[in-house]
Amino acid sequence: MDAQLEQAVQILAAPHRSDPQLANQAFNYVHSVKDSEDGWQAALPLFVRTSRASETVRMFCLEILKDAVDRRSQHPEDESLQYIKQLLLEYVQVTYGPGSTISDSSFIQNKLCQVMTLLFVATYTTTWQTFFDDLMALGRSSPGGVWDNLPGVEFFMRVSLNVHDEVADVLIPRTPQEGQRNVLIKDGVRNRDMRKLVTAWQEIMEEWKGKNNQVVEMGLGTIGRWVSWIDISLVVNELMLNQLFQFMDFGGQVRDAAIGALTEIVGKKMKGPDKMDLITFLNVGQIAEQIVHSAALQDQKAEDYDTDLAEGTAKLVNVATMDIVLILSKDEVDENNRLRAENLLQMFFPLLLRFFSDEYDDVSSAVFSVTTELLSLLRKEKKISGGLVPTHQAMLQPILNAIVMKTKYDEDTNWGDEDEQSEEAEFQHLRRQLKSMQDAVSAIDECLYIDLMSQLVEGTFDRMAAQGGNGSVDWRDVDLALYEVSSFGEMAMRYGGLFAKGQPSGLPAERLVNMLGKMMASNVADHPHPIVKLKSMEIFMRHAAFFEVHTNYIPQALEGFNKCIHDSHIRVRTRSWYLFHRFVKSLRQHMGEVAEAIMRAMGDLLVIRAELPKDKNDADEMSSESKQGENTTFESQLYLFEAVGCMCSVPSLPVEKQAMLIKSVTTPLFSDIEQSLVAAENGDARATLQIHHDIMALGILGKGFSDWVAGSRLDKACASEVASEFGRVTEAILVALERLSRFSIVREAARFSFARIVGVLSSNILPSLPRWISGLMTKSSTKEEISMFLKLLNQLIHGFKNVIYEMLNELFTPLLQRVFVSLSEPVTGTDDHMQLTDLRREFLNFILIILNNDLGQVLVSEANRDQFETVLKAIEHYAKETSDPATEKIAFNLLNKMSFVFGPATGLPPTNKATIGVAGVNPPQQQPLSGFENLMNQRFSMLCWEVPYSSGFNPKDAQAKIVLGEVASLQKMLYFKLGEAFLESLKGVIFPRIGVNRGVEEYCDAVRRMEGKEFKGFFQKFVQEVL
Repeated sequence: MDAQLEQAVQILAAPHRSDPQLANQAFNYVHSVKDSEDGWQAALPLFVRTSRASETVRMFCLEILKDAVDRRSQHPEDESLQYIKQLLLEYVQVTYGPGSTISDSSFIQNKLCQVMTLLFVATYTTTWQTFFDDLMALGRSSPGGVWDNLPGVEFFMRVSLNVHDEVADVLIPRTPQEGQRNVLIKDGVRNRDMRKLVTAWQEIMEEWKGKNNQVVEMGLGTIGRWVSWIDISLVVNELMLNQLFQFMDFGGQVRDAAIGALTEIVGKKMKGPDKMDLITFLNVGQIAEQIVHSAALQDQKAEDYDTDLAEGTAKLVNVATMDIVLILSKDEVDENNRLRAENLLQMFFPLLLRFFSDEYDDVSSAVFSVTTELLSLLRKEKKISGGLVPTHQAMLQPILNAIVMKTKYDEDTNWGDEDEQSEEAEFQHLRRQLKSMQDAVSAIDECLYIDLMSQLVEGTFDRMAAQGGNGSVDWRDVDLALYEVSSFGEMAMRYGGLFAKGQPSGLPAERLVNMLGKMMASNVADHPHPIVKLKSMEIFMRHAAFFEVHTNYIPQALEGFNKCIHDSHIRVRTRSWYLFHRFVKSLRQHMGEVAEAIMRAMGDLLVIRAELPKDKNDADEMSSESKQGENTTFESQLYLFEAVGCMCSVPSLPVEKQAMLIKSVTTPLFSDIEQSLVAAENGDARATLQIHHDIMALGILGKGFSDWVAGSRLDKACASEVASEFGRVTEAILVALERLSRFSIVREAARFSFARIVGVLSSNILPSLPRWISGLMTKSSTKEEISMFLKLLNQLIHGFKNVIYEMLNELFTPLLQRVFVSLSEPVTGTDDHMQLTDLRREFLNFILIILNNDLGQVLVSEANRDQFETVLKAIEHYAKETSDPATEKIAFNLLNKMSFVFGPATGLPPTNKATIGVAGVNPPQQQPLSGFENLMNQRFSMLCWEVPYSSGFNPKDAQAKIVLGEVASLQKMLYFKLGEAFLESLKGVIFPRIGVNRGVEEYCDAVRRMEGKEFKGFFQKFVQEVL
């Protein structure tokens, strides 16, 4: 069996040299061996045999043994486990013991250590209590002698490290059973072996110091890991401390390992007073201070600056100071210990600042956690006592200064380089951490924060103004000032905005206004560095309220934007397009004649050049998804067209001027569409995409011009001169749509523009509605497209309910016919099914919107009455869709609404309590339809019971209960409209038909007297009990 396993693994190791069928057989075989209970019987002899197999084979054997031991870990008396242990121990003694002439690779050693560690976990507390004695024997040529056998020493140390990771590493998640097992193991180690283990590690390090640094590092690493769960006296003793301090003088990795071990010793959990005793006894502060003053850490700009030493010492300071801060944060600490902790904090604080201010981010971030905890302590003190003691108050300014300086870009940073993007991301993460600490300082002492930020920001801008700008001040300083303006602005805005009645709303707002004024005076947007330009534009946009009051700065800001939107740097240029749009949109009311000048200056940016996606060759297959790989420049360019629309509608411009400006933008787009139409019709993909872009630009222009928000009513049309220009826009889009409606991207762009031009033209767009429907709801339109267009129609109906009746009445039947065709098409996949579900809901919502806007007569007019029965059947069908509760809910809600509108008149006013109870506040007008009461009493009433009775309906399901709530509301509506006739029909026809013969009178009484919410609960319970 072992020979077969060896052959199979060798085949898999080089599958290209074997027949594919043979390789597949080998794959199946090795996995069957690995998964079988007795596969280890082939792997064990194959691994330990004298004539060694290949490295790959032996690694696979160890993997099988690892799984075998792991499976048997709950049964230490298992004979197979004892056999594995016996043979592997013999192998280890031969390979790593004194006098061995053979060795394993580091990969085999590591995997073998894992297996041995799992054997330890499985057997140490029961059958292998001599585990550590057996392994320690590997390191000595004679019992009790020196640790002279290097292979055995290294193997013992590796296993020691693995044992900690397996039973004591708190970062590894474990099951409760594993946790209990590990507690027993650690107790056993402490009772039997801990003292001799620590002694062995100390002796090994003493023996191999100066001979083999790797062994010393392993010893220090082992002590550092194990110290968290052993008696502190075993490591805090004269021998161990002498070794640690001695190794700190070694330099290099040994020194770093010694500092790491000391850090772990200091970090060991213990009571506060004991921890302060430990920190004092170990002279941690003095050690850290000596390292800080060592030559290796003197010049941070030197090439030989030892960052590893700095980071390790920073971690030591962080651990020690953290425990001190935590002691001070506890309310129950007595005065004596509080004084001791305060003295220690004062000693460590300069060290904390030193490492926090280190130029290397890995070093400074090592003390972020204790800095954050210290600021939390000071914030708590301020909250409780109303202020800080002088020693604590004195800490704030140095901390804030250090935070601000760490927030600045390093001198060697070249922002914008492609190969430094990961470093930029890391720096932004660092800034977020620093900002959190800066905000904490602000919360403790706002005045200090305000004063320091004002000095920094205003000082930088004053220097720029004095030196004439144009890069005279280093971009890193300017970026820092702009960053702090943004951060300061967030704090100032928490006071309720920048201005109140034209005056700053508080001290922070007043200082922010001063900062912004200095910024404008320095002409910061003229600075040549890209990041300064970007951040300047961000601030302009974010603080538009400043410009609303200080309107004299608007032309200067617009000039800065004009430069940035033309900038040669792609990130500056495209980002500025968005920021410019936001700025213009916020300040449209204050722009005046300068809007026209800016528009003329940006004309070159309004030229659209479509770029085909690289992976698309067939125009017929073009869709919105095909544009994912397209350059995103056009999407950013749309912001420019929206900004232009805003500037065209500046209130101070005469209407004729507005129309002229609109025409100056649209005419080139019209020409572009006209020139591309023939090529697009002939299948030219780029021409089709060009027209798509042109149509999108025309639509977004309308959005910029109008303040209309989708869903709101819009009865006021724009001026006739403007309407004429946007009428030309509509005509151009419709011509393109009618000739290119087979292309989904053209339909998409037209639908996009239609939704936005409505805001400008208002009801003037209605005469063209038939052409829009014809172009957007073609035979090739998807269910998703039809759903989206129905949503647009819903907005039109809501916005123009007073004037849309005739148009809707004319279009209703052909529109529904197209919808029903799409609803009846076969479903071809998951996405198609989701689109079908959405279309069902949009169809129901479309009918619901018609009723809610008092246009119900459209459904039953002479032109559409033939469709009414089809609509009813569709609604009833969807009410029975138990697999789609959301659609069911809408369908029952719609039947409820139809019953209110078309059912018999009640004579009660809309404000009547009973009317509000069933139809809500502001119900639609009642428009009784002759004979509709028969539908209500027969079909609607029966439907209320068919759904709960259906096999797929679970009345206990949460969504089903919501549906039952709608069914209950429908029954309350039926009673409201039909009265006792409804209940008589229930008792005489429907209940006997479905077999309900108990609780009938109780049910009828509940319908009569209960309010809506109470009846819903009753109905849900009744259904569960009776049906």
